[in-house]
Amino acid sequence: MTLDAERLCPEEHAHWLFAVMYLGYNSMLEAGDRYLQSIGLRRPHFRAIYVIQRKPGATVREVLAFLDVTQQSISPVIKTLIAEGYITQKENLKDRRSRHLYLTDKGLAAWKGVIETQRHYLKQAYQKAGFENAKGYAHTAYAMMNEKSQRQLDVIWKDQTFFLDELKP
Repeated sequence: MTLDAERLCPEEHAHWLFAVMYLGYNSMLEAGDRYLQSIGLRRPHFRAIYVIQRKPGATVREVLAFLDVTQQSISPVIKTLIAEGYITQKENLKDRRSRHLYLTDKGLAAWKGVIETQRHYLKQAYQKAGFENAKGYAHTAYAMMNEKSQRQLDVIWKDQTFFLDELKP
Protein backbone atom coordinates (compact mmCIF):
# COMPACT_ATOMS: atom_id res chain seq x y z
CA MET A 1 0.00 0.00 0.00
CA THR A 2 1.48 3.33 -1.03
CA LEU A 3 0.29 6.78 -0.22
CA ASP A 4 0.16 9.46 -2.85
CA ALA A 5 2.49 12.43 -2.26
CA GLU A 6 -0.33 14.84 -1.41
CA ARG A 7 -1.72 12.60 1.33
CA LEU A 8 1.76 11.81 2.64
CA CYS A 9 2.79 15.48 2.86
CA PRO A 10 -0.11 17.95 2.54
CA GLU A 11 0.87 21.50 1.64
CA GLU A 12 0.03 23.00 5.04
CA HIS A 13 2.03 20.25 6.77
CA ALA A 14 5.03 21.04 4.56
CA HIS A 15 4.81 24.75 5.44
CA TRP A 16 4.45 24.00 9.14
CA LEU A 17 7.24 21.42 9.12
CA PHE A 18 9.60 23.82 7.37
CA ALA A 19 9.01 26.34 10.15
CA VAL A 20 9.44 23.69 12.86
CA MET A 21 12.69 22.35 11.39
CA TYR A 22 14.07 25.84 10.80
CA LEU A 23 13.22 27.07 14.29
CA GLY A 24 14.31 23.85 15.99
CA TYR A 25 17.67 23.89 14.21
CA ASN A 26 18.17 27.57 15.02
CA SER A 27 17.32 26.95 18.67
CA MET A 28 19.99 24.27 18.88
CA LEU A 29 22.52 26.54 17.15
CA GLU A 30 21.68 29.40 19.50
CA ALA A 31 22.58 27.19 22.47
CA GLY A 32 26.02 26.69 20.90
CA ASP A 33 26.24 30.39 20.01
CA ARG A 34 25.91 31.34 23.68
CA TYR A 35 28.89 29.14 24.50
CA LEU A 36 30.89 30.57 21.57
CA GLN A 37 30.11 34.11 22.69
CA SER A 38 31.48 33.28 26.14
CA ILE A 39 34.87 32.48 24.57
CA GLY A 40 34.84 35.32 22.04
CA LEU A 41 33.99 33.32 18.91
CA ARG A 42 31.05 33.18 16.53
CA ARG A 43 29.31 30.53 14.45
CA PRO A 44 31.61 30.86 11.39
CA HIS A 45 34.58 30.10 13.64
CA PHE A 46 32.88 27.00 14.97
CA ARG A 47 32.00 25.77 11.48
CA ALA A 48 35.68 25.76 10.55
CA ILE A 49 36.62 24.17 13.90
CA TYR A 50 34.00 21.47 13.34
CA VAL A 51 35.43 20.45 9.96
CA ILE A 52 39.01 20.47 11.25
CA GLN A 53 38.04 18.37 14.27
CA ARG A 54 36.25 15.82 12.08
CA LYS A 55 39.15 15.75 9.61
CA PRO A 56 42.48 16.62 11.23
CA GLY A 57 44.88 17.87 8.59
CA ALA A 58 42.07 19.20 6.41
CA THR A 59 43.12 21.68 3.79
CA VAL A 60 41.40 25.01 3.35
CA ARG A 61 39.95 23.55 0.15
CA GLU A 62 38.31 20.73 2.15
CA VAL A 63 36.91 23.22 4.66
CA LEU A 64 35.50 25.21 1.73
CA ALA A 65 34.03 22.06 0.16
CA PHE A 66 32.18 21.04 3.32
CA LEU A 67 30.94 24.52 4.22
CA ASP A 68 30.18 25.51 0.62
CA VAL A 69 31.63 28.98 1.13
CA THR A 70 34.15 31.10 -0.74
CA GLN A 71 37.84 31.47 -0.01
CA GLN A 72 37.15 35.16 0.62
CA SER A 73 34.64 34.41 3.38
CA ILE A 74 36.70 31.72 5.16
CA SER A 75 40.12 33.43 5.07
CA PRO A 76 39.42 35.91 7.89
CA VAL A 77 37.91 33.13 9.99
CA ILE A 78 40.97 30.87 9.55
CA LYS A 79 43.33 33.79 10.23
CA THR A 80 41.50 34.64 13.46
CA LEU A 81 41.52 31.01 14.62
CA ILE A 82 45.26 30.75 13.96
CA ALA A 83 46.04 34.12 15.58
CA GLU A 84 44.04 33.25 18.70
CA GLY A 85 45.56 29.78 19.03
CA TYR A 86 42.55 27.60 18.17
CA ILE A 87 44.11 25.99 15.11
CA THR A 88 47.57 25.55 13.69
CA GLN A 89 48.63 25.00 10.12
CA LYS A 90 51.41 22.87 8.73
CA GLU A 91 52.88 23.16 5.29
CA ASN A 92 52.54 20.20 2.94
CA LEU A 93 56.11 19.10 2.21
CA LYS A 94 55.14 17.89 -1.28
CA ASP A 95 53.13 20.98 -2.23
CA ARG A 96 54.18 24.07 -0.30
CA ARG A 97 51.07 25.94 -1.47
CA SER A 98 48.88 23.52 0.46
CA ARG A 99 48.41 23.95 4.21
CA HIS A 100 46.96 21.36 6.56
CA LEU A 101 44.90 22.56 9.51
CA TYR A 102 44.82 21.04 12.98
CA LEU A 103 43.07 21.92 16.21
CA THR A 104 45.17 22.96 19.16
CA ASP A 105 44.18 22.01 22.71
CA LYS A 106 42.37 25.35 22.89
CA GLY A 107 40.52 24.57 19.64
CA LEU A 108 39.57 21.12 20.87
CA ALA A 109 38.23 22.63 24.11
CA ALA A 110 36.13 25.10 22.08
CA TRP A 111 34.80 22.27 19.90
CA LYS A 112 33.92 20.16 22.96
CA GLY A 113 32.19 23.08 24.65
CA VAL A 114 29.87 23.72 21.71
CA ILE A 115 29.27 20.04 20.92
CA GLU A 116 28.41 19.18 24.51
CA THR A 117 26.03 22.15 24.72
CA GLN A 118 24.28 21.13 21.49
CA ARG A 119 24.37 17.43 22.36
CA HIS A 120 22.62 18.18 25.65
CA TYR A 121 20.01 20.14 23.69
CA LEU A 122 19.48 17.21 21.29
CA LYS A 123 19.29 14.69 24.13
CA GLN A 124 16.49 16.70 25.73
CA ALA A 125 14.63 16.84 22.42
CA TYR A 126 15.15 13.11 21.81
CA GLN A 127 13.87 12.31 25.31
CA LYS A 128 10.74 14.37 24.65
CA ALA A 129 10.20 12.77 21.23
CA GLY A 130 11.08 9.18 22.15
CA PHE A 131 13.60 6.78 20.63
CA GLU A 132 11.69 5.72 17.50
CA ASN A 133 10.88 9.33 16.61
CA ALA A 134 14.50 10.41 17.14
CA LYS A 135 15.65 7.55 14.91
CA GLY A 136 13.05 8.47 12.30
CA TYR A 137 14.17 12.10 12.37
CA ALA A 138 17.75 11.07 11.61
CA HIS A 139 16.58 8.98 8.66
CA THR A 140 14.29 11.76 7.40
CA ALA A 141 16.93 14.48 7.67
CA TYR A 142 19.41 12.29 5.76
CA ALA A 143 16.84 11.46 3.08
CA MET A 144 16.17 15.18 2.59
CA MET A 145 19.76 15.83 1.50
CA ASN A 146 20.37 16.29 -2.21
CA GLU A 147 23.45 14.88 -3.97
CA LYS A 148 25.48 18.05 -3.38
CA SER A 149 24.76 17.89 0.36
CA GLN A 150 25.66 14.20 0.45
CA ARG A 151 29.03 15.04 -1.20
CA GLN A 152 29.57 17.74 1.41
CA LEU A 153 28.83 15.22 4.17
CA ASP A 154 31.29 12.77 2.61
CA VAL A 155 34.10 15.33 2.97
CA ILE A 156 34.22 14.62 6.70
CA TRP A 157 32.09 11.51 7.25
CA LYS A 158 33.26 9.26 4.37
CA ASP A 159 29.94 7.52 3.67
CA GLN A 160 29.37 6.85 7.38
CA THR A 161 25.92 7.20 8.86
CA PHE A 162 24.64 7.06 12.38
CA PHE A 163 20.90 6.53 12.49
CA LEU A 164 20.66 5.20 16.07
CA ASP A 165 19.63 1.79 14.69
CA GLU A 166 22.26 -0.01 16.73
CA LEU A 167 21.17 1.64 19.98
CA LYS A 168 17.78 0.04 20.46
CA PRO A 169 16.48 0.74 23.97
